[in-house]
Amino acid sequence: MKKPARGPSSSPPPHASRPAQRPPHQKRPPVAGGTRPVGGTRAGDGTGAAAGAPRPAPAGAGPKREGKGKPVAERDEAGDGAEARRHASKSEQKVHGLRACTALFAKRPGDIIRVYLSVNRKPTFKALLEYCVAHRLGFQFVDDENLQKLSGGIHHEGIVILAREAPRISVDDWLAGISAKQIGGPFLWLDGVQNPHNLGSILRSAAHFGCGGVIGEAAHLPPLSAAALRVAEGGAESVALVAVEDPVATLGALKKLGLRIVSTTSRAGTTLAAAGLSREVVLILGSEAEGVSPRLGRLADTQVRIPGSGAVQSLNVAVACGIVLAEACRGTGEPAKNPRK
Repeated sequence: MKKPARGPSSSPPPHASRPAQRPPHQKRPPVAGGTRPVGGTRAGDGTGAAAGAPRPAPAGAGPKREGKGKPVAERDEAGDGAEARRHASKSEQKVHGLRACTALFAKRPGDIIRVYLSVNRKPTFKALLEYCVAHRLGFQFVDDENLQKLSGGIHHEGIVILAREAPRISVDDWLAGISAKQIGGPFLWLDGVQNPHNLGSILRSAAHFGCGGVIGEAAHLPPLSAAALRVAEGGAESVALVAVEDPVATLGALKKLGLRIVSTTSRAGTTLAAAGLSREVVLILGSEAEGVSPRLGRLADTQVRIPGSGAVQSLNVAVACGIVLAEACRGTGEPAKNPRK
């Protein structure tokens, strides 16, 4: 029996191509120019590219590039905490805030790795962006939300810089500088001060009065966090932070160099006005909860207090620092310009 001929609705011959079908579970491909979450950035490679970033969009579909023929970063998104994870290295630090970033660029531009800023900060940091282009450093224009993620708060003031940590001066080199009269007082010793905002305020006052160093025991000296650097308003770039291993030996060496060791207290002690302070002094500041430790207090030549009404137990340590420094520098003229390192 003859088979019926195939009609128009019959299956196509074996060689005919079938239209590609996508499995039901497969998602549609992204449209041209779409973005995916940005991964960790490659800082300092001069390209501004990010690991896991989307491929460049077709001509005319993506953002314009900064500089002439140099692929400098320009995206307006930083990714979901990717840069915070990127900042895991202890040898790097994030700096944010207008004056802190300005001081960083002025004092040690070679330590800058990458710059993130809002578009409206472009005129303010024109020289910084030109430096980034000239030295092939990545920079990005990012929105306020991502600047908050990068800086860890709302007080970023439109800019965040990833930079190498400033090198610290060694105790031996610091003492040699004092001995050679290249570094002058007053000096501050932090004994248990841990709050980053207090540290920032102390560094700001220290820079204002020309302190030759902020010293502390290495195990207890607080790190220069992003918050401390911002509150210091650039002061951290002008004052050496000196970490010591043996406080007793270091204070003994400072005494031999002719410096007076003065411990601050909120209770007993000579009133500040009667203490006769000068710039040749090491001022020990204790924590607000515990005060100066007995071990260091016993090494002091004098204990001083700031007299008050008694309505509150004590002053904030950063406020007290400013008052005592002002008294030590009173009548001595313009402060010395000590080297940062």
